[in-house]
Amino acid sequence: MASVGPKPGLPVKPPIWAESRQEVCESFEWFRSYQGGVYFLKDMVKGYLLGGFAASRDLFAHDGRMIISHGGGKAESIHTQKGVHKAHEAADQLEGDKSVRALLNTHVMQRPLALLVDDKYSLFPFDLAADGYTYVVLGFYRITHAWAEEQPAQNASGSVVRYKFAFQWCEEQGTPWWLIPRSVCADGGPVSRACPVCKNSSPMVYAEGWMCLHRKCSVFWRNAQGHPPNRLTYAKSFLQPVPFAPEALQDLRPSLPAKVAEDGITTTSMFSKGWHCLRCGRLSCRYRWEHWHCKNCGEEYRVDGRIRDPKEFWTQPSPQNFNNHVVAPDSGMSIMALPMRMCQVEEKRWGQLNTYVLPDGRGYIHLICSPATSRNPVNKAFMDYQIQAAKGDLLFRRWPLRAHKCRGTLLTNYFSQNCGEPYQYVGGTDNTVSWDRAPSAVCDALELIKLRMKFALNMDGQFNEVLSAAYMERQRMAFHSDAERGLGPTVASLSLGSGAYMYFRLLGKYTDKVGQGGDRNALTLYLRHGDVVVMHGAEVQTYYEHTVVPINFRIAATARCIDNRNH
Repeated sequence: MASVGPKPGLPVKPPIWAESRQEVCESFEWFRSYQGGVYFLKDMVKGYLLGGFAASRDLFAHDGRMIISHGGGKAESIHTQKGVHKAHEAADQLEGDKSVRALLNTHVMQRPLALLVDDKYSLFPFDLAADGYTYVVLGFYRITHAWAEEQPAQNASGSVVRYKFAFQWCEEQGTPWWLIPRSVCADGGPVSRACPVCKNSSPMVYAEGWMCLHRKCSVFWRNAQGHPPNRLTYAKSFLQPVPFAPEALQDLRPSLPAKVAEDGITTTSMFSKGWHCLRCGRLSCRYRWEHWHCKNCGEEYRVDGRIRDPKEFWTQPSPQNFNNHVVAPDSGMSIMALPMRMCQVEEKRWGQLNTYVLPDGRGYIHLICSPATSRNPVNKAFMDYQIQAAKGDLLFRRWPLRAHKCRGTLLTNYFSQNCGEPYQYVGGTDNTVSWDRAPSAVCDALELIKLRMKFALNMDGQFNEVLSAAYMERQRMAFHSDAERGLGPTVASLSLGSGAYMYFRLLGKYTDKVGQGGDRNALTLYLRHGDVVVMHGAEVQTYYEHTVVPINFRIAATARCIDNRNH
C-alpha cells in the first residue's frame, strides 16, 4: 500500500543511481529500454523498472524483499501520429506478448533480474526526488510467482486480463542496501492447488480463497460461488519467501569501460558508453570527448589513446554495391545525376565532381571527391582535430536534444562543437565559440571547404558558422534538415576519417509514401576521407532531410551562413 503523507529521504546513498533515462541505458547493461518498463534479450528479462502509481494489489512487502507488480504493457494510452492524437483502449495481455513471454520464461528458468525504481513509484517508502535520484537500482530479484488477473477497464468489454509477477529479493546479496539489517520470517510458502477443469496448478494467492489463475480456463478468475471476486487481499503464506538454492550472482555495479585501449584506439563503441562513478554511485553518459566526467561529484576517468592515422581509412571499401551514389528509381523524386566529370580541387590537383539536380528547381547537391594524390591538407585537418580535442583545446561535447520523449536530459548520439554564429540545432549561444577563440583545426577545415568549392564549382563560400561533429564507432546523427531561420542557401560539409553513407529523403509532409525508413530515401552518397558535399538552394533544406551514418570513427565540419540579426 502506498504510504500516506510525506516520505522520508533515503537513509543511505544508493550504490547505483541516475538522473536521466539515457544515463541508465548507456551505463547499466541490465536495463537498456528507453521507453518500456521491461528490458529483455533473447526472451529473457534482464531488467524491470517500477514506476508511477501502483495498480490494484501491487505490493511492496517485507521492506522490499517481496514486490508484486503488473507488467507487460497494453494499458490505455494516447498515441500521436502526424500531429493527430488517437486514444487506444486497454487490451488483454497474452502469454505470447513479447514482454509477458519474456517474464514468464524468466520465471520458469528462475533467473535473477535487476529491479529498478524511479522517483514516481508510489510504493517505495523513501522520497527519491528529495535527493535528486530519478532512477535507483534496487538489486537482483527472482520471479517466484506469475499469474493472470481480471481487472476492470474502460473498454468495450469492461475488463482486461493482466499478468502479475511476484519478485523476491535474492538473499545472496545480503540485506537490501536501503535497510537496517533485520531477520526475515519464513514458513512453508504458499499452497498450490490443481484446477479440476483445466488441470493446471495455481498458487493460493488470496486470503479470500483459491481460484484458477490460468486465463484460458473456463473458470478463470471465478471464486467458489462461480462469480468474479470483488475485493481481494493477499494470503499471508503467499507473501513468505520461497527457498532457492544459492548461486554466485554477478556484480550489478557496471565495470569501468576499459583500462587499456586495444591497439591504442579509443574511438570504438565501448568508449562511447556511460560509466558508473565509484565515488558517488551515479551513472553518467560520456558527454565529454577527452574523458568521462561525473556531473554529481566531479570524478573523472581517462583512458589515453593514440591519434588515428588517416591511412587507416584510405582503402576502406563501400560495404554496399556502389561506388559514389545511388539514386532510388522508385522514390518518385526525379533526382537527376549529371555525368561524372573531372574537376580541379586545388592547385595542380584534380578530383571528381558529381552533381545531382533536384526536381522542380529545388536546388543541387554536389559531391566533390578528394583525389588520392591530394590528401596532405585533409590529413593534417583530421590529425589536428584529434590532437586539439584530446587536449581540451577543442571542446567536443554531446549536447542536450531540444525535443524528445525520455525522462531527464537526452544527449545527442555524437560529439560536436560550434564556431561563429549561434546554431540553434546545438543549443545556440551557450554552446558556441566565437571566431576569435576558434581552434585552428576548425579554421583550417573552413578554408579547405572554401578552396574546394572555388576550384570545383567556382563558388565563393560565404560562411560565418562551422559545426564540427565527431562520431565514435556506431554513433550517428538522426535525420534532420538545416532549415533554421536565417540560414543562407548554401551548406557545405567536409568529411574526415572513416567512410560514411549520406541519405537524403523528402520530408514526411511532402510525401504520401508509407513508412519512415529506408523506403523513402531518394539519394544515397558514399563519402570518403576528404570529400566535400555542397547543398545549394534554399529549398534543399525546405523539402529534404538528411542523415550521415559513419562506418567507423569520423569527423565532419559543416559550414553555413546564418543571419541572426532578427532572431
